[in-house]
Amino acid sequence: MSSTKPRVRMQDGVMVPAGMTGDSLQNLVAALGTSRDKRTHNQFIWDLVNHVDLEAAYASNWIATQIVNVPVDDGVREWRAFQIEDAAAIEAEEKRVNLKARFKEGRYWARLYGGGGILMLTDQALDQPLDVKKIKKGSLRRLVTLDRWDLSPVDMNYLDPSSDSYLKPEHYRVVGGTQLIHHSHLARCDGELLPRRLRVFNQSWGDSRLRRVLEDVKDVAATKGGIASLILEANVDVIKRPGLSDELASGEEANILKRFSLAAQMKSLVNTLLLDGDEEFQRQSLSFSGLSQILEQFMVWISGAADIPMTRLFGRSAAGLSATGEGDMKNYYDQVRSEQESTFREELEPIDQVLVRSALGDYPDDLSYEWLPLAQESGVELAQQDLARAQADQLRLDQKVVKKSQIMASLKADGRYSISDDDIDRQQKLEQEEENGFDQDPDGIDPFAAAGGDEPRVAGEEEEAGATPENA
Repeated sequence: MSSTKPRVRMQDGVMVPAGMTGDSLQNLVAALGTSRDKRTHNQFIWDLVNHVDLEAAYASNWIATQIVNVPVDDGVREWRAFQIEDAAAIEAEEKRVNLKARFKEGRYWARLYGGGGILMLTDQALDQPLDVKKIKKGSLRRLVTLDRWDLSPVDMNYLDPSSDSYLKPEHYRVVGGTQLIHHSHLARCDGELLPRRLRVFNQSWGDSRLRRVLEDVKDVAATKGGIASLILEANVDVIKRPGLSDELASGEEANILKRFSLAAQMKSLVNTLLLDGDEEFQRQSLSFSGLSQILEQFMVWISGAADIPMTRLFGRSAAGLSATGEGDMKNYYDQVRSEQESTFREELEPIDQVLVRSALGDYPDDLSYEWLPLAQESGVELAQQDLARAQADQLRLDQKVVKKSQIMASLKADGRYSISDDDIDRQQKLEQEEENGFDQDPDGIDPFAAAGGDEPRVAGEEEEAGATPENA
């Protein structure tokens, strides 16, 4: 007779799989870590919030709007600068298709819904793979931003890791439409990273940033609303009237209301309240001490949940002795810069492959760009930097490491000085003439003496005092 091992076992009165063991701390006397401990019943649940709730929060609560918009606004505020000779043509193409606004909108929907996309409309068929090598000058017609709920995935690729569309759809359809869109025509903007199984459950999209902090936003809004309601109840006037219950039972409500409404009007006019001899007046006042600290702690909590400093999220200065919030903002800007270099750059890459070719006709091998600084420097800081740079440039000139034309070219690249290419060319000609006119001949012959028709003399040879060319 064969025996089989039990698939489940009893632990503290709870059925658990037989192969599962617990590695947590237990104290049977104090009931810690057992089924009697309330903490052992805590568990995290991935709550899939529908887009209607997210949209309602985004449209009606300013904190929810800030959490979605602020990091994106800061990330694209200063935008980027291309390090290439034809940068002006690329920037003009960006403005023509309004890339900055379209990309910002796509990042909004990624943080709100968990995903969005920028559809590139070119002269190629949408249902076929996009061939960037066939993109010619002017091929990019326009960009259209769509959120994840506008797109219906078709032919999900869960089995081919070698494909570019692994864990993504091969095609999309706009909800309600029939046009098939190959995934190469869509530059995706994904939300927060999810584990593979949850990502599959979420139709290949990331997680909503707002969903992760929505309960905290509700707590802050409820706390603020509760404090506002308490203010309305700050002072409550109480009048004790003997036999009030009998009067209400006998149908005298109208007379009682009229009586005390008149009493309230008289109190407000002359600051005096007239009552019957048997009536008693009391004022109940609520204390608001500690409410501001409670609200501030909620503000700190939601700032941490949103990963945005209070200085930026609520527009309030930092609290504490000598606190300016500069350290928090610096860390925040470093975080935004990290997202620019990773997420933004990756999501813009498929668009750049099309946009640059549409602007120039080809894609230069040396194409690169840098994100412009996020923090704006003050006038004093700029003046100090200019002084330090001028001193450094003068030192390099004295050491003959650089030329004036090279410094002028560097200043022109900064865009803060009205130096033209003609100015640089003229300076380069002066430098060339100076080198050709004053440099000695390689054989040590003075070029000026030779040019004047006189006998050549060795450079550096001293003439005797009072000597003339005739008697020299």
